[in-house]
Amino acid sequence: MEEPNLQRQKRKGRNQNTPANGASTSFHVTSPQHKSDEASTRLSKRLRHKMAAKTEEPTNNCRPMDILTNDTLANILFDGFIDQTPRQLASISCVCKRFKLVAETSLTSLDLRKVKLPLLGQIINRYTNLCHLDFSNIREFGDRHMQLLLPVREKLQSLKLRGTKVTDRSIESFFGLTARGRSIPVEILDLSGTMISQKAAVTIAICCPHLKSLKISMCQGITDAFMECVSTHLTKLQALDVSMCPITAKGCTSLFCAPSLREVDISACPGLNAQAIRALVTGQIGCDDKDAPDSVDVLDETELLRRRGNVSQLISISAQYMKEIDVNLLDVMTAYAPHLKRLDLRHYQEIDTDLSSFKMSLQKIQQNGVQVAFSRSNIIGTTLLQH
Repeated sequence: MEEPNLQRQKRKGRNQNTPANGASTSFHVTSPQHKSDEASTRLSKRLRHKMAAKTEEPTNNCRPMDILTNDTLANILFDGFIDQTPRQLASISCVCKRFKLVAETSLTSLDLRKVKLPLLGQIINRYTNLCHLDFSNIREFGDRHMQLLLPVREKLQSLKLRGTKVTDRSIESFFGLTARGRSIPVEILDLSGTMISQKAAVTIAICCPHLKSLKISMCQGITDAFMECVSTHLTKLQALDVSMCPITAKGCTSLFCAPSLREVDISACPGLNAQAIRALVTGQIGCDDKDAPDSVDVLDETELLRRRGNVSQLISISAQYMKEIDVNLLDVMTAYAPHLKRLDLRHYQEIDTDLSSFKMSLQKIQQNGVQVAFSRSNIIGTTLLQH
């Protein structure tokens, strides 16, 4: 009986949904699954539309490296990542145009010790921001090559010409900018082993007031007169190397007045003795100093008190191959150079005092934190001294 009743209800429902005019109407029943498919289709169409719009816009094809600025990329490349040699720069320039541009605009230091000198002018003109140049021990480097450095002269901060063949003519022409009223900003200069005379050295002292480190060892034209020029003009100089130059106690007296001097190397100077070391830290030349002429002025006590604060800032003194050492030398160093940290007295020729007394003075200065290098092949006490 249930089946006829069910059929009767279905017929009744159809009759109610049938319009009065007898027209038939069909209904499309949508399942939940079908609804979800339509929604996903519409979503896909919207996504495809957005993707198509983005592809129509211009793109930069951004790569991770493009995010880095030129300065950051230069720091990565040139701060220890590669050797700053012309061969390495040529390899970098072949990678891409941006690497080549960064190298030409950001490179500041270049090691040119193995460069072919005929290519020097081309390199200097390409890398216009160079401020640190090293030509050490290039025997072929001479006066005509100094003229090739003129494009970077106004930016130079470090120039190393040790062992080259430059002379007074190129040095005076390169550094003599008094006519233009400007000085070269170089802070580090190495002219050791060159053929310059005192005239060129004076030009450097006058035209390079920003020098902090100057090396002119093995230059026979450097004398005591230049030491006075150093104390007068190079007020920012912190390190000076005049080893193997004809400097005497008079020149050391002039260095006493250098306000910023911290490190001095006067090794193997012909006039080097204990009195020269005293003059370096006290500004006075002893009465028994044979190297000091009678015309040398001794600073009075007032001047000593005024200037002693500057001299006491010395932290390193190298005085190898001294003629003689006496027992009072180390006591003077302890009293007049309280900030001294390194003292090199190796290869001395003779000692004019009792060895036991000298050892006591040595232990006293070592207790103040001074590292002393002291050696002589026929002295038993060498093994007790620090290097």
